[in-house]
Amino acid sequence: MYERLPDGNRQIYAFQYAGDFCDLHQHVLPETNSEVAVAAVTDCSIGIIEHKDLEHLIAQYPSMSLALWRASMLEASIFRKRLLNVGRQPALQRVAHLLCEQLARREAVGINSATIPLTQTDLADAAGLSIVHINRTFQELRRLNILSEGRTINVLDRERLVGLAGFDGNYLNMPQLLSHWHVKIDHASTPAKPSPTMCRPTTPASRLCSEKWPGPARVQPSCATSSLPRAML
Repeated sequence: MYERLPDGNRQIYAFQYAGDFCDLHQHVLPETNSEVAVAAVTDCSIGIIEHKDLEHLIAQYPSMSLALWRASMLEASIFRKRLLNVGRQPALQRVAHLLCEQLARREAVGINSATIPLTQTDLADAAGLSIVHINRTFQELRRLNILSEGRTINVLDRERLVGLAGFDGNYLNMPQLLSHWHVKIDHASTPAKPSPTMCRPTTPASRLCSEKWPGPARVQPSCATSSLPRAML
């Protein structure tokens, strides 16, 4: 999720993964901001749930509202940590922390890889750095043998990266990260009947990456598009 500024610069607010809503806030804050958008960086499936269908599910399964609230609070926790890093941390620690966060969140959805499918420009726009500054930061990380050479972001020494960043995943509520919600459903309840328009791509609606969505609001395969990316900005 990002916002484009009048001068053409971009600020990335969040990187999102399987199971994450990219605009859940619009369910309770319907005011739209035409400057805020989402973009995909790898292949994924996107599902659309209309707000009235989401409300129907919450009415049928009250614990669903707790899961959505928890997800919103975890997103807020990530935003607070990002604000702290951008406002008070030097560039090297700022970028190192951002890389650690992506590795941890990718592992939470079953992606156990030292390669992060982002570009230096993506990280610069998320960390509030210029292209020149992010390039110098990457050169230093390579000099420390933390990152490999080349255009791909590949972490060689994660332990050293964590130490450099001072990374502590407690703000992600480890081990239950943002994409691992646990919702207790009363199966004796009458399941909600989806409306005929459920998953129709109209507004108002909320969107989520549906590859590993564990809850009862999972988007049906016919509502997903396989040509869109897994990690979203």
